[in-house]
Amino acid sequence: MNLKKENIFWVIVILTLLSTIRTFIIPLQADELTYFNISENILNGKYYQINNPSTVSPIIPFIISLFKIPGYPQLSIFLVKLFQILITIAGFRYLILILKKIEIDEKIKVILLCLTIVNPIGITYYSNLYPASVIFFAFWGIIYYCSSNSYSRITLIKILVMFVILSLTRYLYLLMWIPISFYVYNYVKHNKIEFYSFNFLKTFLIVIIPLMLWFKYVYNIESINESEISYFDRFKKDNFLVYSIKAGLGVIKHHEVSRINGLPAFASLFVPITGFRNFALSIILIVAFLFGFIFNKKKAMRSMFYSTILIMLGLILAGTGFSRYWVTMLPAYYLGFYLAYNKLKFKDKYFVYCSYLLCFIYIINEFRLNYLIINKYLLND
Repeated sequence: MNLKKENIFWVIVILTLLSTIRTFIIPLQADELTYFNISENILNGKYYQINNPSTVSPIIPFIISLFKIPGYPQLSIFLVKLFQILITIAGFRYLILILKKIEIDEKIKVILLCLTIVNPIGITYYSNLYPASVIFFAFWGIIYYCSSNSYSRITLIKILVMFVILSLTRYLYLLMWIPISFYVYNYVKHNKIEFYSFNFLKTFLIVIIPLMLWFKYVYNIESINESEISYFDRFKKDNFLVYSIKAGLGVIKHHEVSRINGLPAFASLFVPITGFRNFALSIILIVAFLFGFIFNKKKAMRSMFYSTILIMLGLILAGTGFSRYWVTMLPAYYLGFYLAYNKLKFKDKYFVYCSYLLCFIYIINEFRLNYLIINKYLLND
């Protein structure tokens, strides 16, 4: 896949990067303020939001702390947002390496990249202080390494480090240990070592210890109910599992949010309308994605598919499903749509034409948003 010769691809990349510039003039909002407040307290030796310990996942607050410059809060925020964009680009590198392993037409690979790059939800959340960019990087990095034929010690360490980063960015991604465990089994088998061998256990424990220490901290804080803001409060209610599944399926509205999410929000990943929810369209799109991947035996595709399904089920069980939660798996969805389209024996060129049309519709909409945001935050001052 030679992207250097793909002129339309680079036009889309440049126009998308121009739209990400608006992130630098938008003030912090909602969860961004929570992460920022915690990061300020970290530098004072306390993992607090205000006055009490917090169990909010720590990666984003620590990243903000890393870039914090005393007396220059705006410069600090600028540097963090720039880092978020760069880490997203690193995630796209893994995605490109995965696509190179997949036996489909080169033009389809390019269009899948274009659709992912220009997605409105991605443009918004890959460049702000939400954890989407770190998740995108670590998720696709794990899939790349787990689907590789490399069973070296350094590859194992990379997978484990990314798993720790992913899990400490959003707890739901602890589920990724399931596909990783298959890689670990093959690693042990390929290298003809024992699970209890010293070198294997040393590598495993050194990387996993930070995760163990963090969850010990979480357990202690949650057990005495001292956390100011907690992801785990929802699991302390009666019949929380049934309630969460209903919310995750979109049958009811979760009490922590302002509108129905879960499955109905899946469609909003593709329809650039704020607050768009449609259960029927979401089901059609999910069925198309599943139909495309069913019976596919390619290793890279299997790893991508199973990991995506696992996280989707986790989102339902957790009772969540904002469009920004689905955006990490967007390349898998688009690939599934193409594979379903291909199974119906339609010509690839129509898929390419329609996809490029959708890309430029997204771009036009993004420039409309750019105008509105610039007018709101700069021209009206």
